Amino acid sequence: MENRQFERMLEAARSRLLRHVPEEISEKAGVRYENGAFWVRTFGRCVEVQWPDGKITPPVSKWHALTLLHYLDLADGTPLTGKTITFSQYKDGLVRGGGLDRNTELIVRRDLGVLPREELARRCEALGAELLPSNADFCARFDFAPRYPVWLKVWFADEEFPASGRLLVDESAPNYLTIEDAVTVGSLILDCLTGAQHWAE
Repeated sequence: MENRQFERMLEAARSRLLRHVPEEISEKAGVRYENGAFWVRTFGRCVEVQWPDGKITPPVSKWHALTLLHYLDLADGTPLTGKTITFSQYKDGLVRGGGLDRNTELIVRRDLGVLPREELARRCEALGAELLPSNADFCARFDFAPRYPVWLKVWFADEEFPASGRLLVDESAPNYLTIEDAVTVGSLILDCLTGAQHWAE
């Protein structure tokens, strides 16, 4: 039942892509289009999204694939603002986004914030992240897509306080993905960093 439902979602995403001209998608999403395919850099690697069937090579997990198709469909070319928001501040994000914000805080406190800095850096860099100076103890920028960066900020535990942290997106993010897709992106990052494999299919 779940697989059939997912296949319907995938088919709907492919159908929506066909409403666009490939060159317009390329311009708005910030991706290269040539020889009947989009070339999309996602989490540090380049994948080919074939037009018009939406097949992705090398393959990524099914939720990663679906969200990439949604990105190509929804991207409107809005520039990054340089201002970040939490997922609960996302358009329509109070419930789903707030849930991810709380889950991120829990995972950082329990799993990521207790790691040695070098190990957390290794895990982030394995996902293509760039480590950045920040007001936090640790900051990594993940690029799900060319115009969809996500920042992980972590404050490590000390004698007085437990570890804490958050995932942030640019204020322009709702112009590229819905809150449901945004939560998927955040969950993919947390899944990879912890090795939980919930979203790895």
